This record gives sequence, structure tokens and C-alpha cells, in this order.
Amino acid sequence: VDFLGEVLDPMVTDVTAPILFAAICLLVGWRWGRHAATVLGLAGAFTALTRIGDIVERPRPTSSGTWTDYAFGNGGYPSGHVVFTVLILGTLALLARRHSTDSVARYLKLFGVVVLIVTSWTRISLLKHWPLDVIGAFLMASFTFCLVLRIERSIDGATIGRPGLRRLLGLPVA
Repeated sequence: VDFLGEVLDPMVTDVTAPILFAAICLLVGWRWGRHAATVLGLAGAFTALTRIGDIVERPRPTSSGTWTDYAFGNGGYPSGHVVFTVLILGTLALLARRHSTDSVARYLKLFGVVVLIVTSWTRISLLKHWPLDVIGAFLMASFTFCLVLRIERSIDGATIGRPGLRRLLGLPVA
């Protein structure tokens, strides 16, 4: 499992995560439309929750298990990898239910769960995060994902009578 973590780790850094996210958004917008890309963009904006680490100032673990000094911008809580995985892959699976086939939706859900498990395990085993950093990131991102889910479900009703906004989002105009 650690080998997979070393493969996945470079995909979700401060530099590569936005590039990966932009590519996913473009693909979603192309395949599923502006509404889906907007919802995914909202989920992406919520990944900024990882910046709370600079407020918490929790250091990363060491191989000796000792507590070290915190370095600004390099905190342990929350795990940005876990937040990104829950919010982006969770939102992809959510959108696939509406915009794709059942088999694609099931595949994306399974893929997201597997990546989440591998990512969570390797963040701890590679000494990038304490276990509670990963659990906290999962809980925080899960709560935020529920907010994305609620917003996604309410967009249709909230835009009734607003044809310009519906056109902008790519929703049908009555």
C-alpha cells in the first residue's frame, strides 16, 4: 500500500492539486455541462479548508515519535490529501449519479473509496500526518461534502424564475 501512496503523493501537492483539479473540472464541464462543473468548482473552493492548519499550528510526526516545532505552511492538521480526496472524488461520484450511467457512478464511488483508504493509510505510514490529522480531515471534509450535496440538490429549485442564471449554469429554462 505504501508504494501506491508514493505514486499518489505527487498528484496532490500544493502545485499539482490545482492542475489536477482544473483538468477534472474541464473534463466534467465538457462531459456533464456547466452545472456539474460549477458544483465541482464549489467543492474545490472548499478544499481551502486545509489552510486552517496554519491556525492550528500542529507539527507533522517524526520517525522517533517526538513532538517537533511547527513550521508555517507545513502543518500536519488537516491532511490536505484526505480533504481533496473526499471533496473532489466524492463530488465526482455525486455528480455521476445525475449525469452518467449507474455503472460509471458505482465505479467512481468505488474508486473514490479505494483512493481514500490508500491515501489515509499512506499519509500515516509515510509519517506525513498523525492518525488524528487524517481522521479530523476526513470528518471535516465529510461535513463539507454534505454541504456540497445540499447545495447541489437545491440549485434547481433556487434558480426557478431566474432564466439568466439557469442558462449560465446550463440548466433547462422553462
